[in-house]
Amino acid sequence: MASNLKLKPGSFRRAVLLALLVTACFGTTTSQERSASRPRTVANITANAESNLKNTWRLPPNAVDQLVSYPSAEVAFICGPQLKSNSPLNPFSWFDKTANEMGRRHGEAAPRVAPYGPMTLDKPDNVWRNVIAGRVSVVQGRAIVTGQGTRFTLDFDQSGPAPGFNGHFRIRDAAGTERIVKVRSVESDTSLTLAAPWSYASINDTVADTFYHERDFGTNVDHYYSANYYDTALVEYINYYRTGDKRFLDYARRLADALWHSQYMGDGTVKFGHNNHLPPRSMALAGLMLRALDGRPEMWDYLERETRSTFDLWVYNHRNDNKLFSDLRESGYAQLYAVMMARVLPDTYTLYGNGTLKPRSGAATDGAAKRAAYLTHTEDTAINYFGRLQRPDGSWRWNVDVASNIEQPFMVGLYLESTILLHQLTPKPAVKAKLRDQIVNSVRHLYRDAFRGSEIVSDLPQYRWRAFWYFWGDRRVSDPDYKLVEIDRRTNGDAGNIRYIRHLNSTVHHAFGYAFLITGDREFLHMGDDVFDASYGDRVDGIHSLADSWKAKDYDMNFRASGRYLVWRLAQPAATR
Repeated sequence: MASNLKLKPGSFRRAVLLALLVTACFGTTTSQERSASRPRTVANITANAESNLKNTWRLPPNAVDQLVSYPSAEVAFICGPQLKSNSPLNPFSWFDKTANEMGRRHGEAAPRVAPYGPMTLDKPDNVWRNVIAGRVSVVQGRAIVTGQGTRFTLDFDQSGPAPGFNGHFRIRDAAGTERIVKVRSVESDTSLTLAAPWSYASINDTVADTFYHERDFGTNVDHYYSANYYDTALVEYINYYRTGDKRFLDYARRLADALWHSQYMGDGTVKFGHNNHLPPRSMALAGLMLRALDGRPEMWDYLERETRSTFDLWVYNHRNDNKLFSDLRESGYAQLYAVMMARVLPDTYTLYGNGTLKPRSGAATDGAAKRAAYLTHTEDTAINYFGRLQRPDGSWRWNVDVASNIEQPFMVGLYLESTILLHQLTPKPAVKAKLRDQIVNSVRHLYRDAFRGSEIVSDLPQYRWRAFWYFWGDRRVSDPDYKLVEIDRRTNGDAGNIRYIRHLNSTVHHAFGYAFLITGDREFLHMGDDVFDASYGDRVDGIHSLADSWKAKDYDMNFRASGRYLVWRLAQPAATR
């Protein structure tokens, strides 16, 4: 069962290859970029605007002071409404305890510098990939490494968290072997000192990376990729706004800055077609948008171009298809980032066509026009693509490499993030009404059909599973070695396996709260409290989800949107809208 909660081997490569195939077949939709002035400074929300925002959620008077205040409406849109940490209005205390304790743990474990590697040679172009910038040279018996075109101060942190991110270094020797060494200190961008003299033959003008592997630890690249998978920077920003603890702000900035400089972003240079380009599921663009709003406006150019390309390739170019182009996680993320961009892209921003380590290449003044285009296009795809392909029972179905005509509820929860934000953003009553139906029908179906709320655990009959299926639907399986969650209905006497299955609730909680907010139907409050308690509560059995596991990926899945439920569940009854 463990394999179902993480990347199946080769899935990242398949996602990248699929992205490249889509690029080749459909191209991208681009918008004209014009000259511009300096980037916009985001203003704080005025008292009236903040009051209106809180009134939007129809909260009782005692809840208003418990709601988090954000520095801008743009930040509020991305993070969503949240209760202050340890609010007395939150009946699920384990949620806040875990958010804070594990947020600090994952923040301390996050490196300031992302690892590079493992190095590969692109033979047709004779270019080394996944290596640090520039070339290095070192003399036998000496500890000094010199570089040409290198950025040692950006690519090394010998004081980072051990064992994977504290200055490991691989230099390719004359025989083509990557020799593992350790950095003691960095003197400049072109000079560093090893912890011990170089014991191999002298080598000039060679490549290097910061890849590291240890049997019990695994590889630092895999750790880094997994830890950012569900956007740790986003979650640490939410932690900061909920607590006011500046450590969380420091974590969020460090995480976003490291990802920006990583081999996956390349300071705004990694584009579609590059081997390291990320699929939508692992782009983590929401945290980077928050960082752009938090002192790094130079990120906007690349973030806008990435959002536009991703949305076009995974969603917009397929709006007339007769079935979903991909699973709802990939297309849902692409839709989500486009909806966010429709609200938060500045009117003006600086262009960096060659990345943010190079001089600016111009300026854009058409931010408002781009925002309007994102809104129009996401309204179109939400209604005429996702809405058209939603089944009468409220489900979405798609095919994967091991099963056909299935739905994966945790992926639906990610797509519903975009639908809920768009429902808040669109000014069109007809669109709002259709989005409302889409949300309500999906949430009702998920609880009725896909939630194992009353199913007894066969070998621990004092418990119920109280979790969503991993696959729901026809589940025609073509790979007998693939361990589907629904095949294993037993715990082998270990109640911890119930926690493992309940992890599949992690991305869906928020949608029950929003369904209650927009309908006033307390049925959704009953559903939401049942699912939320199964993950974080102690009302029934005290078994929780994996929000407190050692994996940042598990943590992020639980805290990227679930906190919004705690606000929306407090909404006062009102006429259906």
